[in-house]
Amino acid sequence: MSKAPAAIFGRFRALIRRSLAARLLTVAIISVVGLILMGLIAQAQFNARIIRLAVDPEIESVADDLIGNSGPGLNNELVLRDLPFDPRYLQPLSGRYFQVVLIRDDGSLQTQTISPSLVDAEIQIPTEVQRAIAATRAGGPARFFTIDGPDGGDFRIIARVEHIPDVQGRYAFIVGVATSSIIAPAANVVGWAFAVFVAFCALMVMAVTALQVRVGLEPLHELQRDIAAVRRGDAERLQGEYPAEIQPVTEELNALVDHNREVVERARRHVGNLAHALKTPIAVLKNAAAGGAEDAVLKQSIEEMEGFVERQLRRARVAARAEASAGATIAYRTPVLKNLEDLVFMMEQRYDSTKAMDISIEAEGDVTFRGEREDLLEMAANLIDNACKYGKSQVIVRLLPAFDSKGLFEIVVEDDGPGLSDAEIARAMERGARLDEAAPGQGLGLSILQETVELYAGELLFERGQLGGLKARLRLPSTD
Repeated sequence: MSKAPAAIFGRFRALIRRSLAARLLTVAIISVVGLILMGLIAQAQFNARIIRLAVDPEIESVADDLIGNSGPGLNNELVLRDLPFDPRYLQPLSGRYFQVVLIRDDGSLQTQTISPSLVDAEIQIPTEVQRAIAATRAGGPARFFTIDGPDGGDFRIIARVEHIPDVQGRYAFIVGVATSSIIAPAANVVGWAFAVFVAFCALMVMAVTALQVRVGLEPLHELQRDIAAVRRGDAERLQGEYPAEIQPVTEELNALVDHNREVVERARRHVGNLAHALKTPIAVLKNAAAGGAEDAVLKQSIEEMEGFVERQLRRARVAARAEASAGATIAYRTPVLKNLEDLVFMMEQRYDSTKAMDISIEAEGDVTFRGEREDLLEMAANLIDNACKYGKSQVIVRLLPAFDSKGLFEIVVEDDGPGLSDAEIARAMERGARLDEAAPGQGLGLSILQETVELYAGELLFERGQLGGLKARLRLPSTD
């Protein structure tokens, strides 16, 4: 096999493997081709039947007539006392001919008489047919052959070998008809009928195949839509009614969804247990060190340790969710506006005793976050807390609906603080970077926030706000 056909065949096999519709269409094409081949075979059988029913009886009757009208001449040679009753054997080049030949002792044939329809030509008999005729005994059964006729087309002949009384030797009476003159009219009718039949069958096969592709593959399209609904958070499991052939797949997918949800919950429990195990002894040490000034160094170290543990736990939660979500399609539905209102209320209570901070919410309708509530609160709290920490007196939180094809809604947090320069914004996203050494913490808040945002394929942007301070834009996926 050459390279080009092999490459075409390889691409075809790849298409068949990838597409069920291609498989069904291939079966349909094979069916149509098979139908055409069967039609051609049927037409050949029809033509052979026509020859046996219409041609063979005619030429056998003419051969019998020639034998009956044969006799000895003046010199005991074979002569025809009368010509066949069918006038077409007298009409030149009519397609109906006869020929009487003498079978010599060496098996060759010597023409004695030809029909007037042959004019001056002879029926050219192939060598193998001559040998078959010569081997036929006198008075034996007639022999039928199909050879090339005088007009170049198929020529159906009969050969009768007889001994004529008072005439020495064996003679073969050969009568033939050009089959095209018989078959052509019927073949035209049959051919047109066959063409119409094949065209109708082909259209029916293609229509049935198209219906099969649409109806037969519809459960797969429904399964695709239901899986997308689970991924978006519109449904927790696949709950549609599917054919028996697809039902095992849906059960396995539901099992996978349940397993992934268990993994996420297990990771969350482990993180909580770890937090409790670490934070409790640190709190005890902190309380023990709060008694005297001589323990200031110990107190500072404990506070730094506490902050470090908290940051590491947050990083562990992000990593656990990322690992648990690898390859998973689980999605959650979390209302955004209500959680933002609760978060703003908590921030107002937190900063009420330290500074007069006006925190307002502006929302253009509510949206639903395609993710966990804890993650939404953690990301939004990070930004609002930072705005309250560095703002002078005002913080604005805006909720904007999805605005592009990505389906990302936007939480905008803006304060009236000193803000950040472009270089400082770039540094703020670096792991471990600190912009204010006087502020508590280990400098991991923004980097961990960025990791959580990336986990949800969101975006986190910083720019100069209209209030003069920092403007943070958090973009996250929403459900449909």
